[in-house]
Amino acid sequence: MSYEIVLQSEAIWDLQEAFDWYENRKKGLGFEFIEELESGYLKISEHPLRYPPINTQFRRIRINRFPYLVVYEVEGNSVIINSVRHVKRKPKY
Repeated sequence: MSYEIVLQSEAIWDLQEAFDWYENRKKGLGFEFIEELESGYLKISEHPLRYPPINTQFRRIRINRFPYLVVYEVEGNSVIINSVRHVKRKPKY
């Protein structure tokens, strides 16, 4: 069973900010970031409970190649992506 991925507005803002930062550093790097992020989303949608909990509500997955975490929660058949955070900006995650 695959869970539906739903992005909260904060997560969309986070990933846009990260995309812009990487794309400004090197053309195409922002798209590589998005590809890795989508790979993480696919893993979450297939096995959302596999990744470590932050607390009783939220879980996280580390993105390959980039120092980012996806923070999410499972609600029914959906995975709600709450934020996409740089690991040094939110150390509690």
